[in-house]
Amino acid sequence: IMVEGGFESAYEQKYPVSGLQGNLVKVPTVGVSIGVSSIAEMQLDGGFYNRLAIRQRDSAAPLAGLLDVPGTSTSDVDNAVIGMKLRILSERATRPAFGFRFATKLPNAGSANGLGPDTTDFFASVLAAKTKDSVRVVANLGMGILGDATNGSRQNDVLIYGASVARAFTDRAELVGEVNGRVSTRAGKAFPGTETRGLLRLGGRYTRNAIRFDTAAYFGLTPDDPSIGVTLGFTYVFQAFDIP
Repeated sequence: IMVEGGFESAYEQKYPVSGLQGNLVKVPTVGVSIGVSSIAEMQLDGGFYNRLAIRQRDSAAPLAGLLDVPGTSTSDVDNAVIGMKLRILSERATRPAFGFRFATKLPNAGSANGLGPDTTDFFASVLAAKTKDSVRVVANLGMGILGDATNGSRQNDVLIYGASVARAFTDRAELVGEVNGRVSTRAGKAFPGTETRGLLRLGGRYTRNAIRFDTAAYFGLTPDDPSIGVTLGFTYVFQAFDIP
Protein backbone atom coordinates (compact mmCIF):
# COMPACT_ATOMS: atom_id res chain seq x y z
CA ILE A 1 0.00 0.00 0.00
CA MET A 2 1.23 3.49 -0.87
CA VAL A 3 -0.26 6.42 1.07
CA GLU A 4 0.25 10.00 -0.14
CA GLY A 5 -0.60 13.23 1.65
CA GLY A 6 0.21 16.86 1.25
CA PHE A 7 -0.66 20.50 0.73
CA GLU A 8 -1.23 22.52 -2.45
CA SER A 9 -1.69 26.22 -3.10
CA ALA A 10 -2.49 27.82 -6.48
CA TYR A 11 -2.54 31.52 -7.38
CA GLU A 12 -5.28 32.78 -9.73
CA GLN A 13 -7.11 29.46 -10.04
CA LYS A 14 -9.99 29.77 -12.55
CA TYR A 15 -13.36 28.00 -12.62
CA PRO A 16 -14.95 28.82 -16.00
CA VAL A 17 -18.20 27.01 -15.20
CA SER A 18 -19.01 29.05 -12.07
CA GLY A 19 -17.07 32.18 -13.04
CA LEU A 20 -15.03 32.23 -9.83
CA GLN A 21 -11.33 33.06 -9.77
CA GLY A 22 -8.93 33.39 -6.86
CA ASN A 23 -6.28 31.76 -4.71
CA LEU A 24 -6.88 28.09 -3.95
CA VAL A 25 -5.63 26.00 -1.02
CA LYS A 26 -6.01 22.22 -0.86
CA VAL A 27 -5.29 20.55 2.47
CA PRO A 28 -4.79 17.73 2.78
CA THR A 29 -4.41 16.18 -0.64
CA VAL A 30 -4.77 12.41 -0.24
CA GLY A 31 -3.94 9.38 -2.37
CA VAL A 32 -4.03 5.65 -1.67
CA SER A 33 -2.68 3.00 -4.07
CA ILE A 34 -3.12 -0.70 -3.31
CA GLY A 35 -1.24 -3.43 -5.13
CA VAL A 36 -3.77 -6.23 -5.72
CA SER A 37 -1.46 -8.48 -7.74
CA SER A 38 2.03 -8.42 -9.23
CA ILE A 39 0.73 -6.45 -12.23
CA ALA A 40 -2.29 -4.47 -10.95
CA GLU A 41 -2.82 -1.49 -8.67
CA MET A 42 -6.01 0.20 -7.47
CA GLN A 43 -5.86 3.97 -6.93
CA LEU A 44 -7.97 6.49 -5.01
CA ASP A 45 -7.08 10.20 -5.05
CA GLY A 46 -8.86 13.24 -3.68
CA GLY A 47 -8.87 15.73 -0.84
CA PHE A 48 -10.90 16.72 2.20
CA TYR A 49 -10.83 20.51 2.00
CA ASN A 50 -10.48 23.00 -0.85
CA ARG A 51 -10.78 26.71 -0.06
CA LEU A 52 -10.89 29.47 -2.66
CA ALA A 53 -10.26 33.08 -1.65
CA ILE A 54 -12.36 34.80 -4.32
CA ARG A 55 -10.71 37.66 -6.21
CA GLN A 56 -13.05 37.89 -9.22
CA ARG A 57 -16.53 36.79 -10.26
CA ASP A 58 -17.91 36.46 -13.77
CA SER A 59 -21.68 36.82 -13.63
CA ALA A 60 -21.92 35.73 -17.28
CA ALA A 61 -20.44 32.25 -16.54
CA PRO A 62 -22.81 29.37 -17.44
CA LEU A 63 -23.62 28.26 -13.88
CA ALA A 64 -23.03 31.54 -12.03
CA GLY A 65 -26.73 31.68 -11.22
CA LEU A 66 -26.49 28.45 -9.18
CA LEU A 67 -23.86 29.81 -6.81
CA ASP A 68 -24.65 30.00 -3.11
CA VAL A 69 -21.53 31.95 -2.14
CA PRO A 70 -22.39 35.32 -0.59
CA GLY A 71 -18.96 36.04 0.90
CA THR A 72 -15.39 36.40 -0.36
CA SER A 73 -14.49 32.72 -0.03
CA THR A 74 -15.93 29.29 -0.69
CA SER A 75 -14.92 25.74 0.22
CA ASP A 76 -15.76 22.15 -0.64
CA VAL A 77 -14.26 18.67 -0.80
CA ASP A 78 -12.12 17.75 -3.79
CA ASN A 79 -13.38 15.52 -6.59
CA ALA A 80 -12.36 11.90 -5.98
CA VAL A 81 -10.66 9.90 -8.73
CA ILE A 82 -10.91 6.10 -8.69
CA GLY A 83 -8.68 4.17 -11.06
CA MET A 84 -6.79 1.01 -11.92
CA LYS A 85 -3.27 0.68 -13.31
CA LEU A 86 -2.08 -2.49 -15.08
CA ARG A 87 1.42 -3.47 -16.15
CA ILE A 88 1.42 -4.92 -19.65
CA LEU A 89 5.17 -5.38 -20.25
CA SER A 90 8.04 -5.24 -17.75
CA GLU A 91 11.04 -3.03 -18.42
CA ARG A 92 13.98 -4.63 -20.20
CA ALA A 93 17.42 -3.40 -21.22
CA THR A 94 16.20 -2.86 -24.77
CA ARG A 95 12.69 -1.53 -24.12
CA PRO A 96 10.65 0.51 -21.65
CA ALA A 97 7.93 -0.85 -19.43
CA PHE A 98 4.38 -0.41 -20.71
CA GLY A 99 1.11 -0.21 -18.84
CA PHE A 100 -2.51 0.89 -19.07
CA ARG A 101 -4.52 3.08 -16.70
CA PHE A 102 -8.21 3.91 -16.58
CA ALA A 103 -9.93 6.16 -14.06
CA THR A 104 -13.22 7.88 -13.26
CA LYS A 105 -13.54 11.33 -11.66
CA LEU A 106 -16.57 11.61 -9.38
CA PRO A 107 -18.62 14.83 -8.95
CA ASN A 108 -17.99 15.33 -5.23
CA ALA A 109 -17.44 19.12 -5.43
CA GLY A 110 -20.80 20.79 -6.08
CA SER A 111 -21.78 23.62 -8.39
CA ALA A 112 -23.44 25.55 -5.54
CA ASN A 113 -20.01 26.18 -4.00
CA GLY A 114 -18.48 26.96 -7.39
CA LEU A 115 -15.58 24.50 -7.14
CA GLY A 116 -16.96 21.66 -9.24
CA PRO A 117 -18.92 21.21 -12.48
CA ASP A 118 -21.00 18.27 -11.13
CA THR A 119 -19.90 16.00 -13.99
CA THR A 120 -18.54 12.45 -14.04
CA ASP A 121 -15.50 12.09 -16.32
CA PHE A 122 -13.60 9.07 -17.64
CA PHE A 123 -9.92 8.73 -18.58
CA ALA A 124 -7.82 6.00 -20.21
CA SER A 125 -4.15 6.16 -21.12
CA VAL A 126 -1.14 4.10 -22.16
CA LEU A 127 1.89 4.38 -19.88
CA ALA A 128 5.61 3.94 -20.60
CA ALA A 129 8.69 4.18 -18.36
CA LYS A 130 12.43 3.64 -18.80
CA THR A 131 15.40 3.98 -16.47
CA LYS A 132 18.91 4.62 -17.75
CA ASP A 133 21.63 4.94 -15.11
CA SER A 134 20.41 7.73 -12.76
CA VAL A 135 17.69 9.07 -15.08
CA ARG A 136 14.11 7.82 -15.23
CA VAL A 137 11.67 8.94 -17.95
CA VAL A 138 7.92 8.34 -17.66
CA ALA A 139 5.22 9.24 -20.18
CA ASN A 140 1.51 8.71 -20.74
CA LEU A 141 -0.85 9.39 -23.63
CA GLY A 142 -4.56 8.76 -23.81
CA MET A 143 -8.06 10.18 -23.95
CA GLY A 144 -10.62 11.64 -21.62
CA ILE A 145 -14.40 11.94 -21.86
CA LEU A 146 -15.51 15.12 -20.08
CA GLY A 147 -19.16 15.89 -19.48
CA ASP A 148 -20.66 19.27 -20.35
CA ALA A 149 -21.76 20.90 -17.09
CA THR A 150 -24.32 23.03 -18.95
CA ASN A 151 -25.97 20.21 -20.91
CA GLY A 152 -25.97 16.63 -19.62
CA SER A 153 -26.45 15.16 -23.11
CA ARG A 154 -23.11 16.51 -24.43
CA GLN A 155 -19.47 15.66 -23.88
CA ASN A 156 -16.02 16.75 -25.02
CA ASP A 157 -13.39 14.13 -25.89
CA VAL A 158 -9.93 15.40 -24.99
CA LEU A 159 -6.38 14.17 -25.54
CA ILE A 160 -4.54 13.69 -22.24
CA TYR A 161 -0.76 13.63 -21.99
CA GLY A 162 2.09 13.70 -19.51
CA ALA A 163 5.84 13.26 -19.30
CA SER A 164 8.38 13.48 -16.49
CA VAL A 165 12.13 13.20 -16.07
CA ALA A 166 13.74 12.35 -12.71
CA ARG A 167 17.49 12.71 -12.19
CA ALA A 168 18.95 11.11 -9.06
CA PHE A 169 21.99 12.82 -7.51
CA THR A 170 22.35 10.51 -4.52
CA ASP A 171 20.63 7.32 -3.42
CA ARG A 172 18.08 9.51 -1.60
CA ALA A 173 17.71 12.81 -3.51
CA GLU A 174 16.52 13.56 -7.03
CA LEU A 175 15.29 16.46 -9.14
CA VAL A 176 12.08 16.07 -11.15
CA GLY A 177 10.50 17.95 -14.05
CA GLU A 178 7.01 17.19 -15.33
CA VAL A 179 4.50 18.45 -17.86
CA ASN A 180 0.92 17.22 -18.11
CA GLY A 181 -2.45 18.36 -19.35
CA ARG A 182 -5.20 17.87 -21.88
CA VAL A 183 -6.08 19.18 -25.33
CA SER A 184 -9.68 19.72 -26.43
CA THR A 185 -10.47 17.93 -29.70
CA ARG A 186 -13.84 19.59 -30.24
CA ALA A 187 -14.18 21.73 -33.35
CA GLY A 188 -14.81 25.27 -32.19
CA LYS A 189 -14.86 26.46 -28.59
CA ALA A 190 -14.71 23.80 -25.88
CA PHE A 191 -17.61 23.46 -23.47
CA PRO A 192 -17.00 25.33 -20.16
CA GLY A 193 -14.87 23.20 -17.87
CA THR A 194 -13.45 21.07 -20.71
CA GLU A 195 -10.95 23.58 -22.05
CA THR A 196 -7.37 22.79 -23.02
CA ARG A 197 -5.23 22.81 -19.86
CA GLY A 198 -1.58 22.20 -18.97
CA LEU A 199 0.90 22.49 -16.08
CA LEU A 200 4.69 22.48 -15.85
CA ARG A 201 6.12 21.24 -12.53
CA LEU A 202 9.68 21.55 -11.26
CA GLY A 203 10.69 20.08 -7.93
CA GLY A 204 12.62 17.56 -5.90
CA ARG A 205 12.21 14.37 -3.88
CA TYR A 206 14.05 13.01 -0.87
CA THR A 207 13.63 9.41 0.28
CA ARG A 208 14.43 8.08 3.73
CA ASN A 209 13.60 4.44 4.40
CA ALA A 210 9.93 3.92 3.47
CA ILE A 211 9.02 7.64 3.38
CA ARG A 212 9.56 10.02 0.48
CA PHE A 213 9.20 13.79 0.82
CA ASP A 214 8.58 16.01 -2.20
CA THR A 215 8.11 19.66 -3.06
CA ALA A 216 7.51 21.45 -6.35
CA ALA A 217 6.46 24.68 -8.00
CA TYR A 218 4.12 24.57 -10.98
CA PHE A 219 3.23 27.00 -13.73
CA GLY A 220 0.11 27.19 -15.90
CA LEU A 221 0.55 26.72 -19.64
CA THR A 222 -2.80 28.15 -20.79
CA PRO A 223 -4.89 31.23 -19.84
CA ASP A 224 -7.33 28.96 -17.97
CA ASP A 225 -4.65 27.51 -15.68
CA PRO A 226 -3.39 29.03 -12.41
CA SER A 227 -0.42 31.32 -13.00
CA ILE A 228 1.73 29.63 -10.33
CA GLY A 229 1.38 27.16 -7.50
CA VAL A 230 3.33 25.14 -4.93
CA THR A 231 2.98 21.65 -3.49
CA LEU A 232 4.41 19.87 -0.46
CA GLY A 233 3.87 16.22 0.26
CA PHE A 234 5.01 12.83 1.45
CA THR A 235 4.64 9.22 0.32
CA TYR A 236 4.72 6.19 2.61
CA VAL A 237 4.92 2.62 1.29
CA PHE A 238 4.36 -0.44 3.47
CA GLN A 239 3.53 -4.12 3.22
CA ALA A 240 -0.08 -4.53 4.34
CA PHE A 241 -0.87 -8.08 3.24
CA ASP A 242 0.44 -10.93 1.13
CA ILE A 243 -1.06 -11.56 -2.30
CA PRO A 244 -2.24 -15.19 -2.59
